[in-house]
Amino acid sequence: MFWLQVSTLVLVNVLIASMLFIRPPRAAHSGAGEGALNVWQLIDEVEAERQRQAEPTGRHHLRSDP
Repeated sequence: MFWLQVSTLVLVNVLIASMLFIRPPRAAHSGAGEGALNVWQLIDEVEAERQRQAEPTGRHHLRSDP
């Protein structure tokens, strides 16, 4: 019984160590294809959209606020 407990403890420790120290290779997202945008391009687009929305346009901007 003692050796069964010792071997189980050793196997559990080996499993934990292998999960901590041996990482699977990560998939690269750089080959997303033509037309894919990166984070900085998306941020630039959002900022440009916010600038366009800050300018009053359309018929509602002609109304005077009460």
